Amino acid sequence: MAETFGQPKPTLILHFTHIDNLPGILKADRLFSDSSVGPQLATNVGAVEIKARRRERRVPCPPGGFVADYVPFYFAPRSPMMYRIMCDHRDGKPGRYPGGEDPLVYLVSSVERVHAAGLRWVASDGNCAVGLTTFSTELDELSALVDWPLLRAEVWKDIPDDMDRVRRRAAEFLVHREFPLDLLLGYVVRTTERQEQVRRVFRDAGMIEPYGRVRPGWYYGNPRGEVRR
Repeated sequence: MAETFGQPKPTLILHFTHIDNLPGILKADRLFSDSSVGPQLATNVGAVEIKARRRERRVPCPPGGFVADYVPFYFAPRSPMMYRIMCDHRDGKPGRYPGGEDPLVYLVSSVERVHAAGLRWVASDGNCAVGLTTFSTELDELSALVDWPLLRAEVWKDIPDDMDRVRRRAAEFLVHREFPLDLLLGYVVRTTERQEQVRRVFRDAGMIEPYGRVRPGWYYGNPRGEVRR
């Protein structure tokens, strides 16, 4: 992948899901939006209050609808949502998904593959649950819409001179309704043990495993030292 100060080409997009959800995803041969996922979602890692806001947040450009009507992808790993999941696990926060990052699998594609396939998509300049966020459906606007240097930064917290960094770090690429798995480039997991588990899921489904990589740097860590087998 060519790295520049601005938008990388190809422009990778990342959707993470719990490994428990993979059998249902493989059976359907696609990812579904939150509003239509149904029983495919065996383990929900999203916060209830955030999902509720996304069901009420309208997308102001075609094809319209609500944010929950789209399959969400991030433009970079180690998102604010992943950080919240890590913190909830570390702190044992009640009422939240307790399992931490380790069971989460990144499914990787690219803006270019989605666009070439003719799927309907919308990009955002930040967290789609926030009213300040703006949207675009124009491919040539992505370079200016998204804060690419911030997406490459290891530290993205708000600072006195810029109190909007966290929102911008959560910029999204939304695919309308569903995302077919034949558009995947591959997947990423945190450990070799988790990669072997993913391979078994693909074998059990009778499917050819896509290109997979172990990249612990795409995760924040497992501070409580608990890894579910």
